[in-house]
Amino acid sequence: MYLALDTPHAITVAPTIGLICRPRGIMSYCQAPIRQSFDAMKSDLDTIAIVSVACTYPGGCDSPEALWQFLSEGRCALGPAPAQRWPRDLDAPRRGGGRAGGFLDAPFPSSFDAPFFDISPAEALALDPQQRLLLQTGWRALEGAGIAIEPMAGRPIGVFVAISTGDYQKAKLWQEAAVDSFTATGVSPAAAAGRLSYSFGFDGPSMAVDTACSSSLVAIHLARQALRNGECEAALVAGVNALLAPNLFDCLDTMNLLSPDGVCRAFDADANGYVRAEGCGAIVLKPLGAALRDGNEILALIRGSAVNQDGRTGGLTAPSGVAQGKVVARALADAGLASDEIDYVEAHGTGTPLGDAIELNALAESYAKGREATSPLLIGSVKTNIGHLEAGAGMAGVIKTVLSLRHAMVPGHPRLAKPTQHLAWDQVAMRAPTQCTPWPATDRPRRAGVSSFGFSGTNGHVILEQAPLVERADRAPPGAVVLPISARTPVALEEMAIALADWLEAQPRDLRDVAFTLGTGRTAFPHRRVVVGDDAADLARLLRGATSDRPAQGEGAPALQRLADLGAIWASGGDVDWARLCGQSGGRIVPLPGHPFHPQRYWLETSRMAEPALPAPPRPDVLPSRPEEWRALVAAQARTVLGDVHAAPLDLHLPLVDQGFTSLLGLELRRALEVATGRQLPAALLYDYPTLDRMAAFLAGAGPVTSRRAPAPPPQPVADKDFDFLDTLSAAELADLIEREIDR
Repeated sequence: MYLALDTPHAITVAPTIGLICRPRGIMSYCQAPIRQSFDAMKSDLDTIAIVSVACTYPGGCDSPEALWQFLSEGRCALGPAPAQRWPRDLDAPRRGGGRAGGFLDAPFPSSFDAPFFDISPAEALALDPQQRLLLQTGWRALEGAGIAIEPMAGRPIGVFVAISTGDYQKAKLWQEAAVDSFTATGVSPAAAAGRLSYSFGFDGPSMAVDTACSSSLVAIHLARQALRNGECEAALVAGVNALLAPNLFDCLDTMNLLSPDGVCRAFDADANGYVRAEGCGAIVLKPLGAALRDGNEILALIRGSAVNQDGRTGGLTAPSGVAQGKVVARALADAGLASDEIDYVEAHGTGTPLGDAIELNALAESYAKGREATSPLLIGSVKTNIGHLEAGAGMAGVIKTVLSLRHAMVPGHPRLAKPTQHLAWDQVAMRAPTQCTPWPATDRPRRAGVSSFGFSGTNGHVILEQAPLVERADRAPPGAVVLPISARTPVALEEMAIALADWLEAQPRDLRDVAFTLGTGRTAFPHRRVVVGDDAADLARLLRGATSDRPAQGEGAPALQRLADLGAIWASGGDVDWARLCGQSGGRIVPLPGHPFHPQRYWLETSRMAEPALPAPPRPDVLPSRPEEWRALVAAQARTVLGDVHAAPLDLHLPLVDQGFTSLLGLELRRALEVATGRQLPAALLYDYPTLDRMAAFLAGAGPVTSRRAPAPPPQPVADKDFDFLDTLSAAELADLIEREIDR
C-alpha cells in the first residue's frame, strides 16, 4: 500500500495511535542505537563535533557539495565588481587600483526571502545583506543539523557570529530618506547575532565577534568553550562579509594591502596583495555524546583551539611570527597532540608578501621542524579560490578543511608557479600541492590545523580531526515508512516534494534515515503532505503527485494503515511524536533538500521614499463616511507603513501582528492615521484594535476621539508621548496590558 496525504479529512484512528500523538510543544528525543568505534571518546565530554555545514560563497558555491566540486577542480571565482554594485559616482578608484574581488552571484545583495523569516518589507529594506545571508545560511545549517525551529520554545542553543564590515550602514546614511526606525537594528553587528537567536527562538549565549580577519576562528573558539562549560546544548557559528561600498577598498589600497590586478597568489614569489571577497559560512557544533545520541551525522571533530594576541610589535597591523607560533603551540597542547600528528594546515595565506613570509616561517617552525621529508606538512589557502572573506575568512577555511577531511583529499593550491623565496623550501618538510592530492595515509585519524590572523593582532588556530567511524547496532529489516514534509506556502511545498523525489531517485537511500530526518529534524510548517510506503521509487512517484494504485493487503497491511492514519493526523495539522515512532529504527539525520527560499527585491532605491507617490491622505474635512471607505483608508495606510504598497491586499480580519506588524510599526501606523484623520488616537491602538476591520470600525465612530479640527497638542518627546496613556491605567488595566504585550 502506498499513500499520499495532503488535505484534512475524517479518519478513524486505532487506539494505539494515541501513544504516538502528543500535545503541541512537547519535545522528545530519540536515543538511536548507534555505537562509536572510538570507545575512548564516549567518555570525553570535551570533544566537540561539527554536525552540519552550510555556505554561500562566490563561484556559485551555495552548498558544501558545490564548494567541494569547485575546489577540487582548482577553479577561481575572483573578478571585477558587478555592474551597479555601488553608486556610479563612486566607481572610479581613488588611486587607480582595482576593485576586483570574490563577489556573490546576482541577485545578491538586493534579494531576500523576508516573509520566510516573518520580516516585514519595511524592515527588510533596512536589513544589512550580511544579516540576510546569516539568516538564510544559518537556516540551512540548522536544517542539516536536524534542529527543528520552534521560535517560542526557548532552546538553549548559542549563536556566535563573526562580522566586521558595515558597508550597508554607510550606504543608508548616505541616503537620509532611507533612515528609519529599523536602521539601528538593521545595520548593527550585535543585532546580527541577536536576530538569529530571536528568529529561531534560541536563548543560549548570543554574540557578534569582531577581531577583523580572525573573527571566525575566535567565534568557533568561544562557541567551543560555551559548549564545554554547559552554557548551551548546541551552537550555531557563522562568518559573514559583504562588499557593498568602495570605501574600504580605497582605504586598504592606500595601505598597499590589495592586489592591483585582483589575483591572489598566496605563497608565490609574485604575490602582490590580497583580494577581498563576500559570502557566508555556518557550522553547527554539538558535544560528541549529544551528537551520537541525537543521530547526527558527524562531519569532523574539533580537537583543540587557541586565541592570542601579537602584543607590542613593530606596528599595530604588522603580523608577529612569534605570536603565530605560540597560538599553534597552545592549540596543539589543548588537543593533546604533537606537531607531527597534523597532516595539513589551511593557512591564512592572504597573498601579501610580508604576511605570507611571516606565516610560512612560523608554520615551518611550528609544524615542519623535525619532520621527515617523506611526510611533509601540506598547506593551502582557500583565498586563492574565492578570495579573502575578512571576518568570514576563517569559517571558509574550516569548511574547506572539513570537506577535505571527509573526502581524504587536499585540493590543489592555484597560482603557485614560483614559490616565494622568503622560505627555504628545500630545507623544510612542507609543501603546497598544486593539484588535488590524496590525503597522506597514516595509521591514525586524519588531522588538520586552520589559521587566521587579524590585522588587529588577534590570532586564532583550530585543530580538526576526521569524524570517528560510527557503526550501527543491528537494525530490524526495512519496512514501510511515513515521510512528512511541510512548507510555509503551497508553492514551496510542491517544490520540496519534487526536490525530495529527485533526491530519492538519485541513488539508493535508507528510507528509515529519511523518515527519521523529516520527522524529528525538520520544522513543522502549516502546509503539509505525507506519503507512506516501503519503496523509494514509489515514494518518489507519490511525491510527484501520483495516486496510490496498490490496495492494502498482506501481513503488513494493518501496520501500513496505522502509519497512514498517523500521517493523516499530521497532515490535518495535528501533532505526532515522530521521534518516538522512528526511535525504534535507529535512524540518523541525513542531508535532505531544504525548504526553498523565494527571494524578493528589497533595496535602498525601493524604499518608501522612492516609491511612486501615493494618493494624498484625505483631509480631515473629507473623511470617509461609509465603513468600506474607512477600511480602505486604514488598509492603505497599513500597507504604506509596512513598506509593501504593491503587494497583495492585507487580510482585514487577521491580526496585524500575524501580517508582519511589530510594536514599532504599530506606532508608525497610529501616527499615519493621526495625520490622515486629524484625530488623536490611543497609543495602544494596535493592541485594542488588532485587525484592520476593528481599527476601521473604531475610526468610523465606535470609540471616543477628539474633534477633527482640534488644535495639535504641544510637541512632546516621542518616547513620553507614546507612553503617557500608561499613567491613566489602573493597576489591573496595566497588568492586563503587560499580559497582552507578552502574548503578542
